[in-house]
Amino acid sequence: MKIKNFKEFDSLSTPCVIFVGPPGCGKGTQAEILCKKTHLKHVSTGDILRKSDDEEVKELMKTGKLLPDDLVSKELEKFIQKNKKSAGFVFDGYPRNLKQKTLLDKIMSNNNLETINIFFLDVPEETLKERIKERGKTSGRADDNDPEVFKVRMGEYKDQTLPLIKSMKKLKNFLEISGEKDLDEVTEIIFDNLGEI
Repeated sequence: MKIKNFKEFDSLSTPCVIFVGPPGCGKGTQAEILCKKTHLKHVSTGDILRKSDDEEVKELMKTGKLLPDDLVSKELEKFIQKNKKSAGFVFDGYPRNLKQKTLLDKIMSNNNLETINIFFLDVPEETLKERIKERGKTSGRADDNDPEVFKVRMGEYKDQTLPLIKSMKKLKNFLEISGEKDLDEVTEIIFDNLGEI
């Protein structure tokens, strides 16, 4: 497995990798693996928002609905600036829609970040449903144990995230991977393509 030296990239910019895909596709797992092997900083807006002390944020997170883009963007930029000395960032499931992509582009410009890869993990809906049901047995996340929340999340994904993914497919650093492959196989594909723009 190849491990890229991120010093290869423009020293004036900080490298970033983006994982996109439906809920339960394995974005978080692959992001964590990548971060452990490269020392990049894991950016999960879900984790950032779940740790929020804001009561409105807590209530919105329980419903499975996406939070207002400006709110998410504000929290995200705080996190980036707090960790600005990191070797790079791995975005786990962000951006989720076209407006968030525009906001992320601004954050990247403001903080000298550069996207080197976008990995799209695609998995059929029925498989996702089973994965999330299993994950709910151990994750402790309330949103994993409610079938109605899954429906909401998939609806949001189809309405908002799929158009974003379609717009990113034309980018030269975009790669679609079947998330149904074995975990190690998906990881291998990611590292084989990492940084190759």
